[in-house]
Amino acid sequence: MLLSAHSVALHAARTSAEFAALISALDTDLNAAIARKAELEKADDKAIFGDGDLAEVRDALANCNSEIALYEKAIGLADERRIEAARNEAAVDIEALGKDAKAKAADLSKRWKKVYGLIEQARAELFECDALRRSLIANDGEFEKARRPDLRVNLTTLRREAMAGPRASIPARLSRPAIQADALLLSFLSLGGPLDNRSGIRAQTKGVPSNADYRHQPAGD
Repeated sequence: MLLSAHSVALHAARTSAEFAALISALDTDLNAAIARKAELEKADDKAIFGDGDLAEVRDALANCNSEIALYEKAIGLADERRIEAARNEAAVDIEALGKDAKAKAADLSKRWKKVYGLIEQARAELFECDALRRSLIANDGEFEKARRPDLRVNLTTLRREAMAGPRASIPARLSRPAIQADALLLSFLSLGGPLDNRSGIRAQTKGVPSNADYRHQPAGD
């Protein structure tokens, strides 16, 4: 059988890569057969004028043509199966990608819920900090009246010392919204940030005596 050298690969091929390798091997043998055909055609020309056995040459040429046709058919069929295998593999890849996306979405949802919880926890802590801070400011007034400035608490120093410490490094690839959110979060820990008792912050909150007023500011203000 002309394809006996490829019989194992022909029976075993399943993936697009395996069919591509089989086609390459078949194509190599096809090119060799085409080269032999060219030589036999030259021999046929010579045999017509008595240089060689014409019948033998033509028999070999017929066999060579059959071999070429068989290789071409095998290559064509293998290519069809390669295309089908590639299509099936692409479908499997899409399904795998879909499962991966679903898993990542579930993880993202879980992490967003955690972020929500942490933000709400931070808000609650900020409310408590604000209440304690206002109480200490009131105490400072009493200390001034009693002429005991040594008992006053430096609230700015207290906050800065409490918030001093290492900062997590930013990942190499971070989206613009994430960078902006990170900058906003860091502003609460930084000098001159929203929690710093500076004139700029007081100017921003001028005319807004309570949190309730913030909630009822007209849109666009």
